[in-house]
Order: sequence, then C-alpha cells, then structure tokens
Amino acid sequence: MVNYICLDCDTHEEIPLSVVRDFDAMDLGDESVAPRFSCEQCGGEMYPEYYKGIHGIEYRITDVRPI
Repeated sequence: MVNYICLDCDTHEEIPLSVVRDFDAMDLGDESVAPRFSCEQCGGEMYPEYYKGIHGIEYRITDVRPI
C-alpha cells in the first residue's frame, strides 16, 4: 500500500501498490511527476507520502510541501 495525502484537505488514503504501479506504467508523460489521484473528500490532488517509481525515482510529500 502507498499512503497518499491530499494537498488541499490533508485526507490520507491507502492505495494498493499494484494500482499505483499500473498508473505509473501507463503514464507516458514526465517521469519526474509522481502518479497522482483525486481526493474523494474534496476533489483535490493527492500525492504519495513516499513512493519509489518504476523508473527508480523517489517521490516524497516533502517534495511538494513542508511537513
């Protein structure tokens, strides 16, 4: 599971690693951008607390906002 945090309302959601990896593999865009999801509470953007992508890039919530 990958813990995602909403950048707007701070809601946390556990998303299965297999789902995150599938989205990562399907994304043909910029590899420096983490796979993202929409918050079910407010519709805001969710970002992984920590995720190491299929291309070896590490994404952390601290990359986009302070703790």
